[in-house]
Amino acid sequence: MKQPLSLLVAAVAATACAPAVPAGEFRIVGKIENVPDGAVVRLYEPQGQMLRGIGVDTLAGGRFSFRDTVVFPKVVQISVTVGDYRGGTLDVWVAPGKRIEVRGEDKQAWLWEAASDIAEQADEDMYCALVEPQICELNWFQDMLNTQQDFARYMELFGQVSEKTVRRMQTAPVTRVWLNKLAECARLLQFGIGTAHKGEMLALYDRMTEEQRQSPMGRRIDAYLNPAPAVGAGDRLVDGDLYDADGNLHRLAEFIGKYILLDFWSAGCGPCVQAIPELQEIARKYAGRVAVVSISQDPKPVWKEFIAEKQLVGNQWNELVDGDTGLGMRYGVKEIPHFVLIAPDVRIQDVWQGYGKGSLLEKMEQNIK
Repeated sequence: MKQPLSLLVAAVAATACAPAVPAGEFRIVGKIENVPDGAVVRLYEPQGQMLRGIGVDTLAGGRFSFRDTVVFPKVVQISVTVGDYRGGTLDVWVAPGKRIEVRGEDKQAWLWEAASDIAEQADEDMYCALVEPQICELNWFQDMLNTQQDFARYMELFGQVSEKTVRRMQTAPVTRVWLNKLAECARLLQFGIGTAHKGEMLALYDRMTEEQRQSPMGRRIDAYLNPAPAVGAGDRLVDGDLYDADGNLHRLAEFIGKYILLDFWSAGCGPCVQAIPELQEIARKYAGRVAVVSISQDPKPVWKEFIAEKQLVGNQWNELVDGDTGLGMRYGVKEIPHFVLIAPDVRIQDVWQGYGKGSLLEKMEQNIK
């Protein structure tokens, strides 16, 4: 249950009296009721298709804290793990020199409150309050999608969140949070969610300034609202600019005449990482006949760090575009790992998702005679 305004005012007052936070840092302090000591609280920073862990603390006396460097206001996320339970996350805005007070009454982290004088936090809270019933039910459904009826309800809830958010945005000022929300709603269109109010999203896009449209976020929103057609089995390959870890430009056309196995992946995706050894085995087994091209959907720093850490070899490429709006969108990537097999005649021969041990080798044996 959301806390009363009086508690938030008290938290802000306490923040004002707290020791100063260094100009290039932020500090988050939390007090959570009805959660046992020893529960693990984690702090994440969204990066592309993954959440990068930037802090871990353990509840002691119901309290936790985080501090880190920050250059400009940004959103981070907090989650809590209690035994086998791990629910949704709380969006918290941080900024240089700012202290944020987090209060909660149970293990449902998405219902905790973040109090600060950061303008974006008040904006974020307003949008969250609009859809609190839907978010609560979505988090309950997280590990409970056992039937088609469950899934249908899950998708319906996302549609309600999108519709409520879009309707509120029509009268709300265009802020950083506003832009984030439009990007989130527009992205759901590729899953068939929110199509009934796409026209309203396009009208919202028209409210953006030219500078906002040309920003990375603006270009991402435009790509979601006006996507190029996706390709599938039987269609010709779609090509684009891809870069290796040294910054060299590549294109899929380099491998015309061979089979090309595209692997759309992220370092934050467990099955994607599990598939790496088998992809390397395929590259060895079919050397000269198949080119394996792994296309990361992670931001450049995360991608390069992972390549170096795991000493990955072969065609490790990245479009270096913001979000998932490039070749992933053209090839219909909605979940990862996503694999596309292109035949030597540059026609797409097969498309599939997911990974289980041996599944890639089996797919290759089925497709390459």
